[in-house]
Amino acid sequence: MLKKNLPWLCLLLVGCGQFPNPNDLATIPADSKAAVAYKQLDSVETTLDYKVIQSEISDERRNEMIRQFSEELLKTIDPKAIPDSDQWMYATLLRVTDRWVDAEEALKIAVKVADSPDRKINDTLKLAQAQAKNGEVAEAIKTASVVLTVPDTDAAPILPSVLYEIVPAAENKGHDKDLAKLLTEAIACHMRVKVDRTSDSGRQFLIARRYHVNKAHQKVEQLSGTATT
Repeated sequence: MLKKNLPWLCLLLVGCGQFPNPNDLATIPADSKAAVAYKQLDSVETTLDYKVIQSEISDERRNEMIRQFSEELLKTIDPKAIPDSDQWMYATLLRVTDRWVDAEEALKIAVKVADSPDRKINDTLKLAQAQAKNGEVAEAIKTASVVLTVPDTDAAPILPSVLYEIVPAAENKGHDKDLAKLLTEAIACHMRVKVDRTSDSGRQFLIARRYHVNKAHQKVEQLSGTATT
């Protein structure tokens, strides 16, 4: 019984409503479940992010709860019934629960059918992370390199994904020099990103850029074996 297994799902969250019930997916057509589950997960993440900000729970507890919730959602989904267009959403659930082999397969499909540049770039970078998690580091670097030539207006996701997702999954597996090269190229992508400097999101990007680039340069030095202490 869900309430017995996950009692926290029934908690009323201050200012944010209740968690959705994974059992509700039982009434949804099989080919729609991945999309609905993704939306439920997104809602839960928003709720838990709020609780972290309010110091009601720790980051570790947030991550644990998200993982548990995703596990319950996955129990309701038949992978064979998922449309190709929804594979990226299914992959999100798989990534949260560390099912990297399945995530890689889902993301390969997602990349092929991506219907926008943003979707294509993000799914390609997530595919590279999954490949790195699965020990396919050379292939991961090759996959990530595909997006390095995208237009300036589309390049914003590249450095954060390479720095915070792909490199941690791939380092110390015999390809650190190649990772340093990939990260250097990702820095160049980040520096050429064009944003609307008059918008809130544009200003926030420019403020954060220096921090991410500095972190990336430090990591390049470490991967290259030239870091100083």
